[in-house]
Amino acid sequence: MKNIFAISLLSFIGFSARAQVSEPILTTTTEEDCATYPTGYEGLMKFIQNEVTYPQDCVDQGISGKVYVRFMVNRSGNVSKATVAKSAHPSLDKEALRVTNLLHWNWNPACKDSAIYMSLPINFEVGDDTEPNEEADDKLSPHFAGFDIGFGNLMMDNPTDYPYWNTSNLNVFTLGFNLFEYKVPIFKQYLGLTTGLGFNMSSISLGQYDLVHTSTVPGGDVDTLFAIEGLNNLPYKANNLTYGSLNVPLLFEVCSKAKTKSSFYLNVGAVGYWNLGGSWSTRGKYNNGDRFQNTVNSRFQLAPFGAYATTRLGFDHYGLFVNYNLTPLFKKSATAVIYPFTFGLTLNLDY
Repeated sequence: MKNIFAISLLSFIGFSARAQVSEPILTTTTEEDCATYPTGYEGLMKFIQNEVTYPQDCVDQGISGKVYVRFMVNRSGNVSKATVAKSAHPSLDKEALRVTNLLHWNWNPACKDSAIYMSLPINFEVGDDTEPNEEADDKLSPHFAGFDIGFGNLMMDNPTDYPYWNTSNLNVFTLGFNLFEYKVPIFKQYLGLTTGLGFNMSSISLGQYDLVHTSTVPGGDVDTLFAIEGLNNLPYKANNLTYGSLNVPLLFEVCSKAKTKSSFYLNVGAVGYWNLGGSWSTRGKYNNGDRFQNTVNSRFQLAPFGAYATTRLGFDHYGLFVNYNLTPLFKKSATAVIYPFTFGLTLNLDY
């Protein structure tokens, strides 16, 4: 036996991507509390408010209408067989079906042995405060600006020949400050091209190795960079080669919503960088207990320009990233051909 429910959601302004819904009216042929939304009708209305996007073509043409969507809730609480029972406009129908299908896992199960069919009237209205041709692009939030923190190591051929570049499994620390972001939409809020500007600082732990930088003439092509363990015969507590870079990303971004809040996102692309130079810093204690700290500033044969591939995945303001250099970190023939590999956490900020 099929129980027929009708939930009346009286109105929403879709262009603002929010639904304004009055108190729903529930009618049923039984008094059973079956196939209910877990957070009640207020929760259902709030869900629709957050998910609905008024189709832009209907906003531009001032098209309003009420779409009736019919769907089934089974004994497991799953929603299926959503169809348009009464059409208003193809674009409005499509959006109403899309939002209804997002409810597929949220319902309490139907009672007894019967599936319950429900009717969901959704009223699309273009209000006075809705302006056609408003730039929806202004609402899009990229996912680049913020902070990155991660670890990694240096990938190379014949790593046993260069033990000083891999003194531990995770001997690279990276910290990023992404200052600016901009997103060019490709398909609504779901697909775009993100760029921006950031600063990155990376540090390579050298253990007890001392850097040796040789050159025939300043800036010569045959300059070399290597390290010798215990050359200065000092017990290092910290021994790091640190370098900084300015970064410009070019990322394909897929996200579930226009805004960062409660949105899933995936970025895949490349980041070009300009190396700003480096410093070799050491500190520790002499055998007599006196402390020492030394810093040498140089370019250390770092390649002036480069690029790395990146993947960034997250939800809301939080995410994960993985980076792998596409170009060597150091100049050709200066030392091993090294490709940094890093991964870590990212915190996105909306400016």
